Amino acid sequence: MKQIPYGIADYKRIAEEDFYFVDKTHKIPLLEKVGSYLMFLRPRRFGKSLLLSFLAYYYDIYYKDAKLFTNTYIGKNPTKEAHSYHVLRFNFSGVSIEDTEYFFKHHIKTQLEFFIDKYKLNVKIDSHPKATFENLLRYMKKHKLPLYIFIDEYDHFANRLLIQNENEYKNIVTDKTAFFKEFFTILKSATDSENSPLKRLFITGVTPMTMYDVTSGFNIGQNISLKKEFNDLVGFTQEEVNEILNYYNIQHSTFNIQHLLKEWYNNYQFSKYVDYKIYNSDTILYFINNYENGRLPDEMIDINLRSDYSKLRYLIYTNKKLNGNFKTLQNLIAAESITLTNIVQDFSALTLSEENNFKSLLFYLGLVTITDAKLQIYLKIPNETIKRIDSEYIALSLKYENIFNINISKFQDLLAEFALQGDIEVFKYLAKEIKNHTSIRDYITKENNIKMMYILYISLAPYFVAKSELELNKGFADIFVQPFNPYVEYFGIVEIKYIPRSEKLNAKSIKLLKEEAKNQLNKYEKDELVTKWVKQGKKLVKVVMIFHGWELVDIEKI
Repeated sequence: MKQIPYGIADYKRIAEEDFYFVDKTHKIPLLEKVGSYLMFLRPRRFGKSLLLSFLAYYYDIYYKDAKLFTNTYIGKNPTKEAHSYHVLRFNFSGVSIEDTEYFFKHHIKTQLEFFIDKYKLNVKIDSHPKATFENLLRYMKKHKLPLYIFIDEYDHFANRLLIQNENEYKNIVTDKTAFFKEFFTILKSATDSENSPLKRLFITGVTPMTMYDVTSGFNIGQNISLKKEFNDLVGFTQEEVNEILNYYNIQHSTFNIQHLLKEWYNNYQFSKYVDYKIYNSDTILYFINNYENGRLPDEMIDINLRSDYSKLRYLIYTNKKLNGNFKTLQNLIAAESITLTNIVQDFSALTLSEENNFKSLLFYLGLVTITDAKLQIYLKIPNETIKRIDSEYIALSLKYENIFNINISKFQDLLAEFALQGDIEVFKYLAKEIKNHTSIRDYITKENNIKMMYILYISLAPYFVAKSELELNKGFADIFVQPFNPYVEYFGIVEIKYIPRSEKLNAKSIKLLKEEAKNQLNKYEKDELVTKWVKQGKKLVKVVMIFHGWELVDIEKI
């Protein structure tokens, strides 16, 4: 049985050491036709580095006799450009932000010297990497040696720097004398004339922000990230996932594995012109790598997928107050969609306060994805993994800014009591904390804000999957608390009724709202999804909650 290539981005090793490989090489002819200078953006840990790796090996004249593609589509259907370039590779993911200029220049210097030695070129190596780079380009132009440059994670260090020190980001990226800007100026100069040595360029990254700040847009080529033919250039399609599951014989006695993987890792769509979704490939490989003899991984979320929590805090907190971006995330957690006319393809990292830029950034980060694009583009959180990561971001932001800091351990203990005994004290506890934390009240202005708080904190525990606005028996449940841990004995449906703080309370209106909620819950419990869990021995708890603004005024278990 083939080895699982989790965490391996070197195609040569995958080919030579008999690792499982999902063949994407049929995309190579399309890439050649679409253009010579390309930029391709996808979220972190989505398979970009492996893509760049097999492209580099395919085009490199140095590996002409290596027979690395024998069992692939492109090995059986090679293009004319196979193994016809001198390949120069850069990877900026390792550039430290402690002394960014030094580490960036050191990386450029190291890669240039490696390239010169690899191809035995008579190029003068200068103490300054800029001079060496210019010497190399002149040499290749003179000797008519075609050059293909690959740059992996072009914006990795810049994004980290933006979070930590905006002024330093400006110094390194946006200023006229910035060395990063200087690097791209050299690249552009290598494409200016007919006899220029740089024939092809392929850049990967996460967002277009840094490229915009360096060059005012990718003005030496084209960004292919949103093109329909490259929606699945990285990531796995449903068919590819099915093949992997069959190959490794992945199955489970309690959970439908295909449904589970869809729920946690699927639903990404990067082009509005396609009608299919893709999986994050790294998370699928992580799952298989940690799946043992019918037992699910202890943690469904790959720890390497979690970004620095400060990233979202930087985006949603300005002037010592949560901004409009936080409200956007509130709506997303509560299962609402956000809309755009179009994904913004060129914007500065310094303009994230603009709503459409922030929404587009969430898209590029993989925190939201396209769900519909018939008129406007509708974006939602793609899966349970991202919902939980978003929840962690928000919970920590509320805690660190002293807006809402609850005892998470106590909440999770109470949630465990619900899971094992059906006790609804956990719902009362969170409501009491919302009431007592006066600083959170400004953000509790509608029913969805209440739902968001419950979904957010339930999602921090490994017992349940909390779903908002889930369709059950031709209705939409406010919160469906679905079992995830196999030892869970109880699950629940929660219906929330909300009375604006501006309206006066009266017993009659509360009674009417409770009756309405009970009727809805009785309808929901007849849905096939609910009865499925009951048939598996789980016990259903139905909960009605009535809120007056941010205050819980009635709760009943039925």
